[in-house]
Amino acid sequence: MILSGLVKSSTVDFPGRLSAVLFAPGCNFDCFYCHNRQLLGQHPPRIEIEDVLAFLSRRRHLLDGVVFSGGEPTLQEGLVDLIVRVRNMGFSIKLDTNGTKPGILGRLIEEQLVDYVAIDLKAPWANYPSICRCRAADVTSVQQSFRLLAASDLDWEVRTTVIPQLSLEDLEAMASSIPPAPNFFLQRYVRPHIFRPEDRFRLDSPGYTPAQLLSMAEQLRRWQPHILIR
Repeated sequence: MILSGLVKSSTVDFPGRLSAVLFAPGCNFDCFYCHNRQLLGQHPPRIEIEDVLAFLSRRRHLLDGVVFSGGEPTLQEGLVDLIVRVRNMGFSIKLDTNGTKPGILGRLIEEQLVDYVAIDLKAPWANYPSICRCRAADVTSVQQSFRLLAASDLDWEVRTTVIPQLSLEDLEAMASSIPPAPNFFLQRYVRPHIFRPEDRFRLDSPGYTPAQLLSMAEQLRRWQPHILIR
């Protein structure tokens, strides 16, 4: 297991819990609007696992949970073992994922090793390859992960960053393509500071206003009744 970053205390990443956030490097997506691009290179920063565990041990009576984020943490060998070690310290566990590793997600759910999952819904299924620079097989895996979450008793959320390239019709297709989620968040688009030069033309498009997002959310509520703006 490789880790590249640690946020020592967060009140916003794990609903209802004061948490630390661990960032794993690498991702099998390459979304043009990614805000963690520094984790995607061939030589991402590294922090020592034992140093992280020592920090968590000192904070076990101050923090409630630990978030595994990235990058895409489910790509990392040793993720499950590290989650077990952290969970045995008494922390609740949240996983942030793009959903492309349903086997890992299913194991975490089945073995009750995770308390909350946040899964991204990037675009209509047909548009995933152009938005995320991914394979069609990855889309099938994401769909399977949504089915796993919907069939579980787990608390989970869907996150959609409403990039300028997504229309209301796109959002309607997305919201209607998955089962109703316990929590569905529309996230405002914020232009990243680090990006591929060839993506500049897409990044410079103006994002939707808060009022527009609220209007969109109301129109999506027929499929996703628990939709909110973040």
